[in-house]
Amino acid sequence: MLSKRYFWLVASICLFFTTSLFAQTPGIIKGQLTDLLTKEALIGAGVLVKGTTLGGSTDIEGNFIINKVPAGKYTLVISSVGYQTAEIPNITVEPDKITLVNTTLATDQKSLQEVVVRASRNTNTEIAVISQIREAQQVVSGISAEQIVKSQDRDAAEVVRRIPGVTIVDNRFINIRGLNDRYNTVWLNDAVAPSSETDRKAFSFDIIPSNLLDRVLIFKTPSPELPGDFAGGMVKVYTRQPSYTERSLNVSYTVGARAGTTFNNFTSDVKYNKDWLGFGDSDRKLPVAIPNSNGVIPTAQAKTFPNTYPLTTNSAIPDQRFNISYLTGIKLGNQSLGSLSALSYSNTFTSFDINRLDVFREDVFNKDKQYSNNVRFGLLQNFIYSFGNGSKIEFRNMFNQLSRNQVTTRDSYDEQGVNLTKYSYSEGYQSRQVYNGQLAGNHTVDYKGGLQIDWVLGYARSNKHEPDYRRLQYNAQSNQAILPQSGVDLFTGSRLYQDLGENIYSLNLGLKQKFSDHVEVSLGTYIENKDRTFVARQFGYSLSAINPNYTQLLSQPINQIFNPQNVETGTGFGFEEDGNSIATQPGVKPNYSYDASNKLAAGYTSLNYTSDKIKLLVGARFEHNVQSIVAGLNGTPINRSVTTDKLLPSANFSYNITEKALIRAAYGRTLNRPEFREWAPFVYYDFDLNALTYGSLYLPSAGNGTVGTLLKVADIDNFDLRYEYYPSNGENVHFGVFYKHFNNPIESSIANNPSNLAFTYINAPSAYAMGVELDVRKRLDFLSGSFFKNLTLLFNGSLIKSEVKVDAQQSWTPNRKLQGQSPYVVNMGLYYQTTKWQFSGLYNVFGPRIVYVGSSNPPYSEVVEMPRNTIDLTVSRDITNRFSINGGISDLLNQRVLMLQDDPTNKNSKFERSTDPHFIDYKRGSYFTLGLRYRFF
Repeated sequence: MLSKRYFWLVASICLFFTTSLFAQTPGIIKGQLTDLLTKEALIGAGVLVKGTTLGGSTDIEGNFIINKVPAGKYTLVISSVGYQTAEIPNITVEPDKITLVNTTLATDQKSLQEVVVRASRNTNTEIAVISQIREAQQVVSGISAEQIVKSQDRDAAEVVRRIPGVTIVDNRFINIRGLNDRYNTVWLNDAVAPSSETDRKAFSFDIIPSNLLDRVLIFKTPSPELPGDFAGGMVKVYTRQPSYTERSLNVSYTVGARAGTTFNNFTSDVKYNKDWLGFGDSDRKLPVAIPNSNGVIPTAQAKTFPNTYPLTTNSAIPDQRFNISYLTGIKLGNQSLGSLSALSYSNTFTSFDINRLDVFREDVFNKDKQYSNNVRFGLLQNFIYSFGNGSKIEFRNMFNQLSRNQVTTRDSYDEQGVNLTKYSYSEGYQSRQVYNGQLAGNHTVDYKGGLQIDWVLGYARSNKHEPDYRRLQYNAQSNQAILPQSGVDLFTGSRLYQDLGENIYSLNLGLKQKFSDHVEVSLGTYIENKDRTFVARQFGYSLSAINPNYTQLLSQPINQIFNPQNVETGTGFGFEEDGNSIATQPGVKPNYSYDASNKLAAGYTSLNYTSDKIKLLVGARFEHNVQSIVAGLNGTPINRSVTTDKLLPSANFSYNITEKALIRAAYGRTLNRPEFREWAPFVYYDFDLNALTYGSLYLPSAGNGTVGTLLKVADIDNFDLRYEYYPSNGENVHFGVFYKHFNNPIESSIANNPSNLAFTYINAPSAYAMGVELDVRKRLDFLSGSFFKNLTLLFNGSLIKSEVKVDAQQSWTPNRKLQGQSPYVVNMGLYYQTTKWQFSGLYNVFGPRIVYVGSSNPPYSEVVEMPRNTIDLTVSRDITNRFSINGGISDLLNQRVLMLQDDPTNKNSKFERSTDPHFIDYKRGSYFTLGLRYRFF
């Protein structure tokens, strides 16, 4: 475990490195000059960098270029015969970067017109992202595409864990500042991102390949224009943007091998022709239209269910990843059109040996072998049209199809871990489909100092299909399948079909009006309509129709036992539908389905004051929200709707102490709404945990017409203070503290279910989280030696403390940490770059965090994920100007993924590896990659 002393030692070393200033490499200024009225190119105009001897002149198309300009801020002086001489101040030149300045000149016959600068800035470089963070009104952290390339991270989930205060859960969900993923909001390109998860709110970051990312920004303090539903962070994920000034075609191919998986035996579920593209769910749908009757499925219909239980074992091939992107554009007078097209594909394999302690249900030990084949197919198409007068329109589209074909075989032992009691199988295919599209506009109107209009029309669609998820158990002593006498057993002999569909329609409109050089007023509105439909149907085999001599049938292996000929009234297995899938009353939904909607209308206003020293953004956001759910519970209709109106004030203040240093202070109120799944009475059995999960409206003892309660909206007050220092371009030091207070926080909890381990959701009375953060990015060229000239150090870390206040009558463990909160998070990186070589070494660790909230009643004590140190190494080499090769090792240390349960006999909350029960224990395996990149033009 990383000690606080070590944390501060490393932090002090990183701070020491920021005390020097360093030499800068030159940059380039280029652009185009046109006539203000006719928009024709100006030929032979002079462009001079004021105060220097650097300059140039425009060519036949009005283009100019000035090379070898030292980094810094300059004023451009532009002159041409018959035109007014103009000066353009505050032109920032960055090392090794191109600063683009497109402008117009007014003729000398007229009074001096305003010179309009149209500049297209790179947004995906480290310097650009640091500049955006520095110029932001809020407390912001982020990462650029330039840094992503250096890390060789494969998807957005791996990328965001490099950002200060961020940790990854289940390799796809993010915790920010130690807060559970439910406290974060994610937008893709300025529109809300959909959730493809059945049981949680979170956006799954693994759906976005890293090569499609432009930058990722995390806003940690609220402001009026940001949505109010977040506490940890508001994440903005930006995909790559086209430009008419660039034209390129890039192809990359990567092969990967995982220790313990690649070339080893790999057990697979049944496969179909479209599986390789991730569209195999269509081949696994219900075979016929099965009517919702009294639960018993007629023999003729039961026989139409194919025997999909057989398993095959082959050797796992190496992982394959392929990406192609095409960037182009055309110039149309002073207007332009840019296009970016990209395709990505991956086919990967994992197999893990997992030890699980099932103390919750039967005091047994499980030894799992989990095999997963994951396929991802993605498309991106972005267009941008610039009108040449300060206006542009963008049309962005991103589609991702992801699938997982997974088999888990399990051997269960008694509590001494000696005698095999049973062996089990879990087989399933999961398909996730996500589309996100926006039509966005940005317009500048010359009205009383400048009116800026920004709007985004968004549509997002997500589907999650889990067809034919099967479970079966065998008695190890008799070697016979375990099946119920009648009905459907969630744990064995069952087949689950579930479908989730979610649509999000949104409109984001913002107006910014300048009233002077210092004062700007913003107004805006945000409208969102989200609807979700969920349907699950569960079937199961039973002994209700079997003849007395059933031993022979139960003794058949898994590949034969459920052949259609074994399903026969009186002589074979019975086949029934779970009563929770069936509507028992006309017009009342069954337990295993629900419809839900969320309608949000928000308006905001803010005042932005800026001067040489001060930036102040104050305002408020008002959100009117209506959440509705239509469901059923044992024949009782559930039709609930909750309306909330929230006023969310905020203030962000920054003061420039010097040209390179500033201090920020912020306060804002936010909220956290319950999600559809946290209400819904649907009961889901998690095979891995051998546990049930259901929403707050479900009561296991229901049957008298009563249902559970609705969750309340949580209110959060957020306070931040941060010092920022920018020694030079591309470098920064950020040190901050924060405090958050929660009323009615929503968390997962052990449910009061005597028959099985079960989780549900409830409101705790209150909680708080407080912490410190340090983020350092520093070039080491001030050290002697040519090696250090090309070396950059990155360090970020957080120390966090939280506590949940629990009422005496509640069963939670009293005064514990927030679920998912890590007491510390550390990322370190070294980047080495020359004209031909790139090398990076990255380190990450997080503190112990609660995965499953425990109860004061034994044996339901907390389960905590223990710290795990990871080191990733990457290297790349440019062979030619167009061809490069790269390789990497992820998770070099291959430390165990370990979850401990606090010993129920003492419950001392110390979580000791040597004494506390190992709830989950396995190694993921180091991962090796070798890739090729080729740029055609």
